[in-house]
Amino acid sequence: MARPTEARLESGVAGIRVNFGLAVLALAAAGTAAAQGPVPDLSGYVTVANGYWKHGFSQNDGLSAQLGVDYQHPSGFFVGAWAANVEFERDSAAEPRDVEANAYVGYHRRSPSWSWTLGLGRYAYPGAASELAYDELSATVGFRDRVFYTAAYSDDYFDSRSSLSQEVSVVFPLRGNFEVGAALGHFSIERASSDITYWNVGVSKLVRRVAVDVRYYDSDYDRLSYWGDPDANRYVLSVSYAVRGRGSRTSR
Repeated sequence: MARPTEARLESGVAGIRVNFGLAVLALAAAGTAAAQGPVPDLSGYVTVANGYWKHGFSQNDGLSAQLGVDYQHPSGFFVGAWAANVEFERDSAAEPRDVEANAYVGYHRRSPSWSWTLGLGRYAYPGAASELAYDELSATVGFRDRVFYTAAYSDDYFDSRSSLSQEVSVVFPLRGNFEVGAALGHFSIERASSDITYWNVGVSKLVRRVAVDVRYYDSDYDRLSYWGDPDANRYVLSVSYAVRGRGSRTSR
């Protein structure tokens, strides 16, 4: 399930992983970790980028846009949804996957040094030729908002296959609202001969409600497949803008 990307700019650039499809995990790793407050918190975001990578595959090699909204209750429960345009070269020409959507719920808690997040999401591809929707259960543990471990499991990932994603990411803030970060992950799909190690590294800059991220993506998987294109544009530039709703705090 995910995080991204990706959504709470006021929490710092760490709140934007710019991996798109990672909405819940991004919030868990940084934004949600800092978001618990005395009042409910509603926020939205829009991201535009020249690519979209997930689990070591490019799922859009052209202009990619993502819209998302997230609601967090002071108790730690949260709910949200996002959608992004995608493009898969191996899809049906008549009814391809052109939109990926995700609705999710979860719970987040934190201590002075640690944070914990559990989430359950439903992925869907409206209008696609086949029924490809699947559920995903995820958990994230963070230490001092600098090091994070995330695991995500699905028992019906595309054609009733099980899948498991594990990722370790690190975040280092710099002066001037800059941040450098990197992630190393492993993604496996049952009965698909897909056992992928992937990684990314990048730098981000936060300017008020706008975050700019430049990131390099790569993996050890080198075949064009139904899961995506491993040889697409690896350098992704993304720009995100956050919108705050009533009741949200204006600072963290």
